[in-house]
Amino acid sequence: MQIGGLGASNTAKLGGASNIQTSAKKAVKNAITDGFVKQIQTLAREDAEKGIYMDKEFSQLRRARMEQYVSPDRAGPMAKINSVMKTLEKEQERIKVYLERLFGDYSAKIKGDSTFRTAEVYSPEGELIASYSSFYGQWTMHQTKAEFNFITETDMIYLQAFREARAEMNAAVQGQAPADTATLNIRA
Repeated sequence: MQIGGLGASNTAKLGGASNIQTSAKKAVKNAITDGFVKQIQTLAREDAEKGIYMDKEFSQLRRARMEQYVSPDRAGPMAKINSVMKTLEKEQERIKVYLERLFGDYSAKIKGDSTFRTAEVYSPEGELIASYSSFYGQWTMHQTKAEFNFITETDMIYLQAFREARAEMNAAVQGQAPADTATLNIRA
């Protein structure tokens, strides 16, 4: 059973992959502002000074930014589907009609019977964003192309800033060593 708004179904059929790529690039571009890049660079420098690559503060900053600007709304559709799956055993046809009105641009595929159920949630662009299996009894989040691109870009920004900071630190240490040895006067 597939349930959802017409927009999501048509998007997937009419070149959804290119729409997903375009949407992903736009989301990442909008999320990685100059101020955010400076925050990443600052954390990379601090981590370089500590000798820790990608300390938890960077991961937390990136996750918060990604959830705010890049990630689709998973919680809303997942909560709605959880509610649906609890009543699916008794009222499958009634639920189908209910969900068709409920989802708007998101869509879902729900399969199952009284012993086993699965569900998949799709973004308005037709990209799989979450799935559920009653066998495991839990939701699985699926990374979107926009999230992948965001993580890749922020990793590269961080890596560059970390390497620059380490190079500066190494240059400073090497610059001090000759000065210290030059002031030593050893006589035999």
